[in-house]
Amino acid sequence: MSEPIIQETIDEASEAQQFKDMLDESLMSLRNGAVVKGTVVRVTNTEVIVDLGYKSDGIITKSEFTDDSSAVLTEIAKPGDIVEVFVIRVNDGEGNVLVSKKKVDNRLNFVTIEKAFEEKTPLPGKVTDVVKGGLVANIMGARAFIPASQISARYESDLESFKGKELNFNIIEFGHSKGQRRIVAGRRELAAKEVDDARKEIFGRLEVGQTIEGTVSRLADFGAFVDLGGIDGLVHVSEVSWKRVKKPSDVLSVGDKVVVTVVAIDPEKNKISLTMKDLASDPWSGIMEKYPIDSIVDGTVARLAPFGAFVTLEDGIDGLVHISQIAERRIAKPDEELSPGQVIQVKILDINLETKKISLSKREADYVLNPPSEEYDDAGEESQEASDE
Repeated sequence: MSEPIIQETIDEASEAQQFKDMLDESLMSLRNGAVVKGTVVRVTNTEVIVDLGYKSDGIITKSEFTDDSSAVLTEIAKPGDIVEVFVIRVNDGEGNVLVSKKKVDNRLNFVTIEKAFEEKTPLPGKVTDVVKGGLVANIMGARAFIPASQISARYESDLESFKGKELNFNIIEFGHSKGQRRIVAGRRELAAKEVDDARKEIFGRLEVGQTIEGTVSRLADFGAFVDLGGIDGLVHVSEVSWKRVKKPSDVLSVGDKVVVTVVAIDPEKNKISLTMKDLASDPWSGIMEKYPIDSIVDGTVARLAPFGAFVTLEDGIDGLVHISQIAERRIAKPDEELSPGQVIQVKILDINLETKKISLSKREADYVLNPPSEEYDDAGEESQEASDE
């Protein structure tokens, strides 16, 4: 009676083994280095689980799913997504299959990059680091070197300012070196075209008298360069303020936002002249009424020159006291009588609105405010008469 029972047990075991063998045959056979398709079944903050049609699911770590460390996996991968993956290891020691989406993407991207190199078409990339001699950018998942000479159409001293920027690049070298792909990219030609396009666009819309906001891009002793959105205009030092400014750097810094008015446009010479002076508050407006000829006003000695002294009547309004108009007596140098910062009284001799020049006299103001006494005049006359006799 026991033999049929034993035989039945053997038959059941055999059927189970046959079913297992059939199941294994129906499952995909995997090998390291293979590229296969899978379906996303679960996503966590650190990994993506993929059904590969194999006895074990594939695991894609975040670093093997994307190059973007700031990416959130649950936002860029969803259950049901079909992905193509590279098999890194069929068994990681715990029965898991380790796969990479990034390696497949990179392979495809290298094909695209090589095609862009051959056809000379630009590709987008993100600057990731500053290194000796240039920058490093991530272009479609590949590391590319950008020489400093290829960064811009002009010399760039601050390479750190490019870090994190997303820009278009031309692939200027593509090949293999020591078993690794070597990619050299640049944007000098692209930057030059961008500047040219911006120049045409800006020159096309700017008008003399137009007020526009810009950013101080560079400072020199003779003026400040202001970026108007791709092209620079120049604010001469004399146009920085109605007040006298010795150097633009005394009142401005690179990166400052400023409001400027277009004074002149010369597309042929690629020049735009600007002013930061508020034309509505021109201190020369109504100057003749404020400072009538022959009137006496207070002023502050601003600076001395061999030929005279410049005196500030108010912000933006300076006049000249010629050396012959400083004192009654003859002097060799203005500093014999005056010093910068000294407040003096002067007489308005003349105002030239066209050249914006004012002639002043301290000597005549002194004479009016402190006329010689009659006793002194009489004594002087008597002395002169006695001398004549």
